[in-house]
Amino acid sequence: MSEPHYEVLGPLGPRAVGDVAEHERPSTLAGRRVAYLWDELFRGPEMFDVISDVARERHGDVAFVGWEEFGNFHASAAEERRVLEALPELLRTHRVDLVVAAVGA
Repeated sequence: MSEPHYEVLGPLGPRAVGDVAEHERPSTLAGRRVAYLWDELFRGPEMFDVISDVARERHGDVAFVGWEEFGNFHASAAEERRVLEALPELLRTHRVDLVVAAVGA
C-alpha cells in the first residue's frame, strides 16, 4: 500500500508587493513633521506620547500629526480601503515628512 498524498498550502501566501527601495534617513528630526498612524489595537496613544517626548528632547523642534487625522486602517474592509485611499492626500495636506506606523496585536 502506498503512502497518502496531501496537498499543502504555505501559510505565507504569495508576495503582494515587490521589494521597496530604502530612502535615506534624515540625520535629525528638527524641523520635521511626523505623522502617527495606528490600527487602534495596542496602546498607541501611550506609545506616541513617549515617542513625542523623546523626539522633542533629542531633536527640539519636531511637529506631530495625530493618528486621529488619518483614521483606522485596520477596520472593516470598506473602511480600511477608504482610509488607505485617502492617506496619500492627507499626508500631503498635513505636510508630513515622516510616518510612525504603529501596528499592535
